[in-house]
Amino acid sequence: MGILLGVPRSATSFYQRIGRIGRQSKGEIIVINTGDIHSESVFRNPDRLWNMPLAEGALYLQNSRIQYIHALCLARPGGEHDQICSSVNVDDSQSFTSSVDWPDGFIDLCMNERKGIIPSELQNMKAQAGDDPNHTYPLRDIDTQFQVKHKEHGYENSCGSLSYSQLMREAYPGAVYYYITKPYRVYRVNFYSKSVEVKDERRYTTKPQTIPTLVFPNLTSGNVYLGKKFDDLTAIDCNLQIRETIVGIKERRGPNELSVNYPNGLYYDRSRFIRNYFTTGVILTHPILNTSGVRSDIIANILFEAFLMVIPFERRDINFASDKHRMKVSTINEGDRFVCIYDQTYGSLRLSGRILEEQIIMQVLDKSIELGLNDDSLNINTETKFALEQLLISLNSSPIELNLESEIRPQANTDNAEKIIMPGSKGLNIEKHNEEFLVEGIFFSPHFNGLAYRGDYVLEIGHKYKDSTTIIPIKALIEIPGESKIGLYSYETGEIKEL
Repeated sequence: MGILLGVPRSATSFYQRIGRIGRQSKGEIIVINTGDIHSESVFRNPDRLWNMPLAEGALYLQNSRIQYIHALCLARPGGEHDQICSSVNVDDSQSFTSSVDWPDGFIDLCMNERKGIIPSELQNMKAQAGDDPNHTYPLRDIDTQFQVKHKEHGYENSCGSLSYSQLMREAYPGAVYYYITKPYRVYRVNFYSKSVEVKDERRYTTKPQTIPTLVFPNLTSGNVYLGKKFDDLTAIDCNLQIRETIVGIKERRGPNELSVNYPNGLYYDRSRFIRNYFTTGVILTHPILNTSGVRSDIIANILFEAFLMVIPFERRDINFASDKHRMKVSTINEGDRFVCIYDQTYGSLRLSGRILEEQIIMQVLDKSIELGLNDDSLNINTETKFALEQLLISLNSSPIELNLESEIRPQANTDNAEKIIMPGSKGLNIEKHNEEFLVEGIFFSPHFNGLAYRGDYVLEIGHKYKDSTTIIPIKALIEIPGESKIGLYSYETGEIKEL
């Protein structure tokens, strides 16, 4: 007998699980309704169990982080290329070449790796990989890896490794982390050594206290893959910056739940535990989302569930959010609300873009309407149901392809000037885990042989152990789309002018 707790998300998963039963004689399968949106949908119409779509494989080889992991393994000095050349007595000092038709950019990464030329945004990966990138980065993830360590009686034991995204779900400061069924308490996360320190704990369970995920669409030149307008509905597939924030923990001890906010001194001495990363996603903007009473966060959740019912990608690869635009572009105004379905993998796997395929988006909206009307667990109000219907009505109009390039203002003349982030504004330091940095001033630094920013990391401002400002090279800081104020620094006069 097989008992399935909840309905599997795809036919692939369903048949793989029930295929374990009844191999020698007749077997029985019991499927239990857990009450989640997907299970409820199937239990309302059980025939759907036999009509679920198969899981789709996806491979996006243009992801620069995926490419760089393989470039490190193959082309670094002493790497696989050099080892093979040595074994067959071939001179490996020549320029790195290959007859293979690799994805765009990969050969350049390999050649630059051999020369020691590393892009700023990949330097953290280089430092972490050391001389063993093959074992540093697992096949299932391309994010920064943290080693979980347990010290006891002078000995240090490994309790596995986690990516940054797993860290936000399982091993954030104060979390009770389970490893091979044993509970441990996370009491320190060290970003510099990429380590998580844990100690023995009782069998409590925790979950993070989060604030809504912030989404920063990058609608500047070269960052938009596709834009469509269906009447009042604007749909854009573009690059995004995602900011996930944990502000405390909720801990369950038997029937009791305890909430603990950061900073609490015991686990974390900052007010927030943050992850910033870059990916792609589809944002949907419609005037109805600005209407009072409309819950855009619930609409985003429903669209997410409907999308995964139509195309059952792995849930850990896709996520959803709602937010507002921070700049005016085309028919979109600053402050307009949007909903977003995005890739959760750093650098993107280009999965969420499938939603803009003509048949897919209609199926997703149809499924969303059904969920909104029939699933009582969503607590969806009348205004939100009406908003979903308006999105579907807009889709019935013929789409117009948007050319956002024509909407973007021309770049300012930067002759003898440098584009900078203005003092008093924030950016992300790509050389330090994309931490937010508040710029206080800009100056020419002989140490960096160029311009540098003076300022502080946002989470360190006012910290009791912080008594000096930080200096970073200008190339390390990138803008937050729609939030950073941009200007020009004149090399002739030292004057700063806001754009």
